[in-house]
Amino acid sequence: MKMTNIDFMIGYVKNFVEGHVDRLEFELDFPAYLRKRYPKMKRECPELADCFSCYLVEQGYDEGQDLPDDEYLELFQERFDQFMSVFDDGIL
Repeated sequence: MKMTNIDFMIGYVKNFVEGHVDRLEFELDFPAYLRKRYPKMKRECPELADCFSCYLVEQGYDEGQDLPDDEYLELFQERFDQFMSVFDDGIL
C-alpha cells in the first residue's frame, strides 16, 4: 500500500529533528502540511495516522509550544523516536 502522505510527514519531521529545518519554518509549515495531508493519511493507514497524531502532534507540537528552542527540539526528537519505535516493535 502506498503511504505517500504519511511518508511525507515522517520525512518532514525527520528533517526537523535532524536540524535541516529550523523551528520557525517548522512551526509555520507543520500545521499547514498536517491540515492538507492528515485526511489522506487517515485513508492510507488509520492506525498509523492516529499514532502520528498522538506522538508528534499532541505530545510533540502541542505540548512544546512554550518551550525554548533546545527543549522543543529535544522533545520532538524523543517523540519522533517513540513514534518510529512503533515500526521497530512491529506494532503497526
